[in-house]
Amino acid sequence: MRCLVALVLAAWAGLAEADAGNSTLQMVQVLFRHGERTPVLVCPTDPHRDHWLEQGLGQLTGRGKRMQYELGQFLRRRYADFLPAQYHVNYTVVRSSDVDRTLMSAQANLAGLYPPQGRDVWNPDLHWQPIPVHTKPTSEDLLLSFLTSCARYELELRRLMATPELRRVDAKNRQLYDHVSQHCGVEVRDLATLALIYDLLLVESDQNMTLPAWATAVLPPYNRTVYPDLLRPLNELAFNLLSYDAPLKRLGGGALLGRLAELLRQKVAGSLQPAGRRLFMYSGHDADVAALLGTLGVYNGLAPPLASCVIVELHRAPSGAFFVRLFYRNDTTVAPYRLQVPGCIDDCPWEAFRDLAARVTPADGAAECAAPAGGMPSGQQVTVIALAVTLALLLVLCTIGAVIFGRRRRQMQAYSHFGEIPT
Repeated sequence: MRCLVALVLAAWAGLAEADAGNSTLQMVQVLFRHGERTPVLVCPTDPHRDHWLEQGLGQLTGRGKRMQYELGQFLRRRYADFLPAQYHVNYTVVRSSDVDRTLMSAQANLAGLYPPQGRDVWNPDLHWQPIPVHTKPTSEDLLLSFLTSCARYELELRRLMATPELRRVDAKNRQLYDHVSQHCGVEVRDLATLALIYDLLLVESDQNMTLPAWATAVLPPYNRTVYPDLLRPLNELAFNLLSYDAPLKRLGGGALLGRLAELLRQKVAGSLQPAGRRLFMYSGHDADVAALLGTLGVYNGLAPPLASCVIVELHRAPSGAFFVRLFYRNDTTVAPYRLQVPGCIDDCPWEAFRDLAARVTPADGAAECAAPAGGMPSGQQVTVIALAVTLALLLVLCTIGAVIFGRRRRQMQAYSHFGEIPT
């Protein structure tokens, strides 16, 4: 009986994937994170250090390739009635960040999405075909490498990290920083470095490696284990900061959201070239997924898991009206989660999605991301600037208060969600 129930559920899930509202579907855009990789940072004291260096840091593993292959197969099932079985340049275009693991993830994904059939079989002993994957140098890629390519984003992130709220986070965790620095052999001064060390321990834990004693120890000041109890929430905080306020949204996930919205606009207007193109794929990183979801206002606050993906579908109702559906696949055991676009109820009218994107999309990404005249200020300079601006604002407030003495003072507050930072 259990086997019968399992078969029925599996069949139902397969039908749900294949249907996906394909009768009204017009276009699909997919952003996914790469599959499992080796760490990008290794502690000099790590007993597994040689193992990682032998494979190469930040490289896609065999399991990572299988994860992306499975994602490609999922997309094939979900859009079986929408995408042709054979690859054609007029129907599908793929873009990746210029990083080994994302380029390889795109290829593994495409192997599952477009296994060669008919004329595409070029080697009977190899069930695979080469499919183009486009990329840009990291320094120029505002869509999938904004952390590196957008100088203004870096400045805004420094500005955020210099705020009193984030300073308190650093101060509260100073003993944790010192503990990790001493035992890992890498100096930890901020959340970014700490997140990389958390990632190292997460990768080793996932591969059933024995973690060093310092990582699993209960740290007395906090009475919790270093990994995962103390490091995990700080890692989550680092991802939430990527789209924490309006400038970071605009300069981070805003560029990719603007690209998605522009392609939707072209499809709605009938100006898309080639006109029949149906699938746009973007192979990126966890930061790209978190930033896009945060910019859209639908981020769940959890670090995007390996091979997770955001799906943006454009549909056309029988009445002729276009609407958008948004999905997030972060669990292979269930169907993708339907996300509710802010301001929309159920299906999101294309015009509402367009207006949402316009509010957080840079008009000229390259210009807005350019470094300020005189180069990028140091972290200390950012702190000084922030203090100077604060003092100037206080003087202005005092002046206004003197002029309108006797009235109720209006509360003045910059766009901020600092109340959510666990200080």
